[in-house]
Amino acid sequence: MGKGATRLEAITRQNELLQEQNDLLREQNALLQQPSAGSRYGDYGIFIDNIERDEMRSGILVTSHRKKLWNVQINLIKEFDRICRKHNLRWFAAGGTLIGAARHKGFIPWDDDVDVVMLRPEYEKFRRIVASEIKPPYHLDIWYNYRREDDEPSDLTDMSLPLISRDYFKKYYPICFPFFPLIKIRDTRTFFLEFVGESTFNQGIFLDIFPLDVLPPFAEEQQRINFEIARVIYAATVNPALIRDAMQKNQRLLVDYGSLQKFMSLPYKQRGLQLENLLAKNFFPTERVGDMRDWCIVQKRRFYHLKAFSDVTYLPFEKIELPAPVDYDSFLTDFYGDWRKPVFTYTHARYYSAEIPWEEYKQKTAFK
Repeated sequence: MGKGATRLEAITRQNELLQEQNDLLREQNALLQQPSAGSRYGDYGIFIDNIERDEMRSGILVTSHRKKLWNVQINLIKEFDRICRKHNLRWFAAGGTLIGAARHKGFIPWDDDVDVVMLRPEYEKFRRIVASEIKPPYHLDIWYNYRREDDEPSDLTDMSLPLISRDYFKKYYPICFPFFPLIKIRDTRTFFLEFVGESTFNQGIFLDIFPLDVLPPFAEEQQRINFEIARVIYAATVNPALIRDAMQKNQRLLVDYGSLQKFMSLPYKQRGLQLENLLAKNFFPTERVGDMRDWCIVQKRRFYHLKAFSDVTYLPFEKIELPAPVDYDSFLTDFYGDWRKPVFTYTHARYYSAEIPWEEYKQKTAFK
C-alpha cells in the first residue's frame, strides 16, 4: 500500500474520531443539562470564523466543538499577552502553533494545544510576577507546585499542593507535565482531559509557556561545566532515582555526593525552585537555546539559534496576530526540517469542553 493511501486512511480515521468525539460531547452536554453560567462567548469574544459550524480544513473535519476549544485557547493567549505587555516582556509562538500561523494562518486542523516560548530571562521575570496577575476564572499551574509521593518525608512539604502519585510518575515520566520547567495558564470554566483518571490537579483548557535555556557548544570551559551541573540538578529534581543509581555506581557527576543527597531530600517544590534559579543564573548570550528537557531527559538534542529571537514579526492566526521569530522560516526548518509538509499527529485529548468547568466534569462524569 502506498504512502498516499496510508495518509488518506489516517485522515479518514481522524475525521471519524473527531465526529465521534463531537457526538459524545453533545450527549455529555445533554447529560449535564446546561453548562455553568459564565462560560459564554461574551466572556471571551469570538476569534474563530463560523464557530458554530463544522467545516473541512485542508481535508480534515474541524468540528464546532474543536473550534470552541480553539476559541478558549486564543482567549488564554490574549490574557497571557496582556500580562506580558503590562510588564514589557517578549514572547514568541512556537511548535505547532507557529507552524499553524505560518502554514495555515491559524490552527493546524488537527491540533488541540497552544505553545509559546520565552527566553529564560523573560520567562524568569514572568514567573516572578504571574501569580499576582492571574485571577479567577484563570488558574496558574507551575510545574514545581506539586508534591511527589516518592519524596522523602519533610516538615518543609506543603501538604496543600496536588500530589503526584508513584503510578502517575511511572506512567507519564519523562514526557508529560509536571516533570520539566513549564508554566500553564488554565481556564477553570472548561476541561481538557489530557490525563485520564487523574483528578488531583486541575485539567482545564490550557496555554503552555516554555522557557528557552542555553545549549552547547560553549566558548568557555566553565560554561560547559555549569551546563553539566545544571543537567545533574535537573535529573535530581525530576527523577532522583537516576542520580542515586549513578552514585551507587560511583559515577562522576560534577556535584559532590553530599550536596546531592541534601538536595534530593528537599520536597519537589524546593528542588524545582532551586533548579529554576540555577538555570536563570546560567543564562548568557550564546549560539543555541532550547528546551532543557530535550537535552537532560528525552535526549532529542533539538535547538534553536538565538539570533532568531533578535527581532519579532507578526503572523495572522485566525482573527488575531501572533509574534514569531523574525526569521521564522529558518527557525522552523532548523527544528522540524520540511515544516511546510503536513505531518498528521494525534491529539492530546479526546474529551474536552469549552463550556463545562473542570470541577463540574470531574464530579458528574469521569470520577464518580
